[in-house]
Amino acid sequence: MTELQQDTATSNSVIIDVRIIPPHVRDDLSNFALSLVDECFSQPGAEKRYQKWLKERKKRLCSAN
Repeated sequence: MTELQQDTATSNSVIIDVRIIPPHVRDDLSNFALSLVDECFSQPGAEKRYQKWLKERKKRLCSAN
């Protein structure tokens, strides 16, 4: 176990080594995520709310640096 894994193991985190996920499972997960995003953005006003959130987030990140 590496030092990072030991530190993470004690903090109740989950470590996922994406290199060992089979391609068909990655594809299924990607397709699911994409369909969820499509569904979210198909709701009225979703794009406008997202753009507002994105602008505020970028502003916060710039002010934090």
